[in-house]
Amino acid sequence: MPQVGKLSSRTILRLFQRSAESQTDGAFLRDLQMLQARDLDLSVKAGALLAFDALIMTAGFNPISASPGAPVSLDAVKNAGPVWLTMLGVVLLSVAAFFSVRGIMVSEDIASQSETGDPQVVRQHLLAAFCVSLDRQAAAIARAGAWTVAGGAVMIVALFWSVVVKYF
Repeated sequence: MPQVGKLSSRTILRLFQRSAESQTDGAFLRDLQMLQARDLDLSVKAGALLAFDALIMTAGFNPISASPGAPVSLDAVKNAGPVWLTMLGVVLLSVAAFFSVRGIMVSEDIASQSETGDPQVVRQHLLAAFCVSLDRQAAAIARAGAWTVAGGAVMIVALFWSVVVKYF
């Protein structure tokens, strides 16, 4: 069921087309291109953080999931400390991954008040909605980055602890 106050993509496209046709100096399209470039930049960052979180999780699991006798294997029953620390790192990185996905999923929210006949109002609503979307996306990515740093640090400590337990 569509949310009240939301416009369909078709309606937004028609509003955009009318607004762009009535504009003579090209400033609106340049502004929109700048916002699209920022959106692309943030989307790439969110995707990179998500991939990095998965990579760190995978690497962090190696000591507790490797076959006995492997260079960085660990007996999880006898050495519970590094295992629990690894699990804490996985939880932190999972939170980071959630915020990365949230940043990717943010989209513009064009309210139905944009459906006026005034092209200037439509332009303002379109650009304002894009700016709000970008701010939300940037905030989610900043949170993802902070959680990634915390989870990565915990995973590094767990890895070194596993090596110390194994060889010293």
